[in-house]
Amino acid sequence: MRAYLFLLLSALAHMLAPSVQVDSLNICLVSGSFQDDSDKALGIFKNYLEQNFDVQCTLLKAAGRENMPGLEALDSSDVALFYTDRLEIDGDQLEHVKKYCRSGKPLVAVRTASQGFQKWLPFDKEVLGGNYQGRFDEGPTTKTVVMPSGKGHPILDDVETFRSRYSLYKTAPVAKDATVLMMGRTPDSGGRQPLAWVREHNGGRVFYTSLGGVGDFENSAFDRMIANALFWTARQPVAKKELGSLPPRIKKDGVLRLSMRQRIPVSKKGDERKEATLAREWPVAETAVIVCDMWDKHWCDFASERVGRMAPVMNDVLKKARAAGIQIIHCPSETLGFYQDTMPRRRMLAVSPSALPTAKKFKAPKLPIDASDGGCPGSQKFYPAWTRQHPAIEIMDADAISEKGKEIFNYLEQEGIKNIIYMGVHTNICVLGRSFGIRKMSQWGLNCALVRDLTDAMYNPDMPPKVSHDDGTALVVEHIEKYWCPSLLSTDLVSGLPKPKN
Repeated sequence: MRAYLFLLLSALAHMLAPSVQVDSLNICLVSGSFQDDSDKALGIFKNYLEQNFDVQCTLLKAAGRENMPGLEALDSSDVALFYTDRLEIDGDQLEHVKKYCRSGKPLVAVRTASQGFQKWLPFDKEVLGGNYQGRFDEGPTTKTVVMPSGKGHPILDDVETFRSRYSLYKTAPVAKDATVLMMGRTPDSGGRQPLAWVREHNGGRVFYTSLGGVGDFENSAFDRMIANALFWTARQPVAKKELGSLPPRIKKDGVLRLSMRQRIPVSKKGDERKEATLAREWPVAETAVIVCDMWDKHWCDFASERVGRMAPVMNDVLKKARAAGIQIIHCPSETLGFYQDTMPRRRMLAVSPSALPTAKKFKAPKLPIDASDGGCPGSQKFYPAWTRQHPAIEIMDADAISEKGKEIFNYLEQEGIKNIIYMGVHTNICVLGRSFGIRKMSQWGLNCALVRDLTDAMYNPDMPPKVSHDDGTALVVEHIEKYWCPSLLSTDLVSGLPKPKN
């Protein structure tokens, strides 16, 4: 009986005792890189941290190269992030920085922080363990490569692959006691350079990365890496907030009435075709637009320029289609890290897999143009230049993002979508051949159509059949109309949308 009473009283005491809460991570963000607009970059990052993690952030901004007010905040912070560039602070202000670093408190530093303090140049080698020796020319995109020592490291936990459009720093060799997590290279770097590493200084953990342009901080994967680094250097578990629930897709009434062009057989024998106009009525709730590989940059300037001209026009069409109730699916292949944790990406990941249908058989000859040289006039070499979808194309919360055909098929099945309208590049390679492209989705039984004025072929006019670029694209469109699916103009799409009710 006594034992029972003891247990009962202990349980009551535990229930009545005040709960112990772990304090939020107190982060001091120090901004002073004028050439890289660190104020904007860290402003973006501060918003990201506060929306996604249990933190308290203080953002300090330099008031000129010789003045960084507020550095007393370092004394009470749990961890600091430095993004400075040759600040000429001295006296008490520089002493606050030195005191923080000497104390062994955790430190994260990005980009120009390796040259952060003009009157303390040894900061790079002594604290960060770096070896800044300049940078390669701006232009080629930096490809990131996770090293064996980085695989499984908490800083890279749940960080998807990403690239950076900013110049690659020359950092090799770094300190012997540094552990390199990530390397980077460009087509012009002649090999890899250390891109991100960790070490200890006076007993405190240090993380540095030479990445960190404003566009990097717009990248969810990069932000996740820096957030992980702040918690890891502070020796605290990552305090990530619960993501909100996904609102269901709103399915609207209305019918999309389209006039399409297809090339149909003249007879059962032979391959002669004639142009025909088809009328189609597709419920908007059962229709999606797939935007294929409209990247921010291609290895070929010629392709980048054409995409740049197309993107704003495409965005206007997508706005109207979205407003009418058509599902927009963005497919910027190999850049999904940029969008991790966003609602459109989560929308795809939340779908349960479904059984794939037996693939239908289609007979089609080889394509009418030769793109074996990469389709770029001139001497530009192929390299992965893309970091995200073209920023002129808006991505809204109601949209979806993927690069995987099965993932997209599962989503279409869940939402009862049977019809796909394609726009994007390149017509003969990705629009046709990706796992979410016209070939695969047609084989899985979906009704497909191509917007022929919002696409572009990969083709160098010096290659067979040696026609103009526009004529090469027209040949590919004709091939698709013959063997895969009909096409339409963007004006046909817009004019066929259901009229809004008064």
